[in-house]
Amino acid sequence: MKVMKMSRRATSDECGMILITVLLILFLLIAVGVGSVVSVQNNYRMSVNLRGGTAALYLAEAGIEWAKQQIGAATTLPLALSDAGHAFATGGFAATFLDSTQSSPLSAQVVVRSTGTLSDSSQTVHAGITKSYDLADGALVLRGESRGISFTGESFMIDGRDHDLATRAVIEGAKARLAISVAAPGLLTQVNGALSNAQVYKMVSVDTGRGAIGQTSWISSDTLSRLADGVCSAPLAQISVVPAAASLTLSDQALGSGAAPEIHCFEGPTGSGDAVVFNGNINGAGILVVRNAEWVISGTFVWEGLVIVTGRDIGIRVTGAAIKDIVGALVINETGSLLGTGPALVDMQGTVRLLYSRPALELVAGLIPTSTLQSSYANLPFAVKQNYWRLMAQ
Repeated sequence: MKVMKMSRRATSDECGMILITVLLILFLLIAVGVGSVVSVQNNYRMSVNLRGGTAALYLAEAGIEWAKQQIGAATTLPLALSDAGHAFATGGFAATFLDSTQSSPLSAQVVVRSTGTLSDSSQTVHAGITKSYDLADGALVLRGESRGISFTGESFMIDGRDHDLATRAVIEGAKARLAISVAAPGLLTQVNGALSNAQVYKMVSVDTGRGAIGQTSWISSDTLSRLADGVCSAPLAQISVVPAAASLTLSDQALGSGAAPEIHCFEGPTGSGDAVVFNGNINGAGILVVRNAEWVISGTFVWEGLVIVTGRDIGIRVTGAAIKDIVGALVINETGSLLGTGPALVDMQGTVRLLYSRPALELVAGLIPTSTLQSSYANLPFAVKQNYWRLMAQ
């Protein structure tokens, strides 16, 4: 009996231990299950928050891109910009222009804040953006009508890449313009027809050859006429009158410098047969305007800035082996018709090098009256560049 009682007690103890063990295992399984559910829920919440935050960031970036479009569409300096928000099916953005500062006659700096929202998530970014205008869209800009275009020999180069004013070296990473820019298909055909296969490789831009010559819609003939009128009406403009049916000749003169650029306007009467002739050694910096006369360069000529030849019965003729450099841009704009006789729009028989230079054009932009620039911005080529992008702490 005693042995049986002891056996029953042992069995009872074992059953108790098994029950406790089972309960412990069940508790652990329940704990693991509950922990897994909580972990899944937390991960889901984190995933939802992450997706919401990422979507809000994309919406904030969309606000920055919208701001760039508004900056590009503005036609004044300083830039006149209005804050705005846009809502979509899910979420939206609110863009605010915090600061707009004109840094030069041709550029402005803008700081934009954009906040993107999606449900309970939001992200805010700041961006610094620059809008800069150019006074030319090529090293050689041709507008209006043309009685002819001629290139003789290969002693010329027309380069639309941006060049440093001091060293004449190409500025790495800077936006290039065309070597030759034209506005009308007929003029483009004339230019291409005037260049031999060997000569066409004297045209340089992003591409070399035919790709460096193109048709654009910037800087109309009327815009150039108004620009020349405004420049020559500036108080500091130096005016020289060309006699009717005769030549005005300049030799061995300095017409301004990089430290003190000047405006020089040569005014011819309406009608053919008059010309402005540069020979000897002439150099200068600033804005040079020849109106209603042919411009003939036979001697050494070095110019930093903008040259505009515009009006009726105009053109440029380059002769001789002496150095002729224009660092900036050369613009030729024939406003008359093709009736009657007159000079060729371009006649390059001698050595010449046209180097597009944004620094040179920026140097002389301050000489242009503000009202003239204001009326020209809508027709000038421009670039919008994002300088920095920064995610703001929430």
